[in-house]
Amino acid sequence: MSFWYHFAILFEALFILTAVDAGTRSARFMLQDLLGMVHPHLRKTDSLFANILATALVVLCWGYFVYQGAIDPKGGIYTLWPLFGIANQMLAGMALMLCAVVLMKMKRERYVWVALLPAIWLFVCTMTAGWQKVFSDKTGFLAAARNANTPHDAFNNYVNGTLTAFFMIVVVILAFFSIKTGIAAWKKQEPSVREVPYEPLPSDWQQQLVRGH
Repeated sequence: MSFWYHFAILFEALFILTAVDAGTRSARFMLQDLLGMVHPHLRKTDSLFANILATALVVLCWGYFVYQGAIDPKGGIYTLWPLFGIANQMLAGMALMLCAVVLMKMKRERYVWVALLPAIWLFVCTMTAGWQKVFSDKTGFLAAARNANTPHDAFNNYVNGTLTAFFMIVVVILAFFSIKTGIAAWKKQEPSVREVPYEPLPSDWQQQLVRGH
């Protein structure tokens, strides 16, 4: 039992660290794409300023919840924990939508059902659960915020409700564009999938890597 206890603690610590690391990297790339709509230079991943800016913004977002956990016994991870399950399944559904679209663009229509059926199932389940978690009078975040005993509890539930609604909107938008892109690919006779052109590392980066080895 003692060995199992330490194994469980180690697994939990590694899970949190890898989730934060991978989440920060992914969020930084997506944020840079979004900021690139404001200024094209902010989309460049070889720009130190753009990288630091996007990374700092992402770290500030999750750092806020770390700070809340330090000053509020019911804040921090306790605020976000109810979102982990639904957010995780939404992410799986989004990945399956992407797989279905790629198969359509590759003209592998006979394999689309492998990704499309579970994507539809996850979409229905997560949208239903998300609606209930936001608007239900018994289990919803908004109802819990209205009936909260402290301002902190009310604020935490409002944050969860807002984030859940935002996640749902993102999934619906992605589903819309996935269907639109899939139908367009279906109508084409030839495969329409393409890879991003190869971009070599800057020469100064290559020299640093060689010296490092």
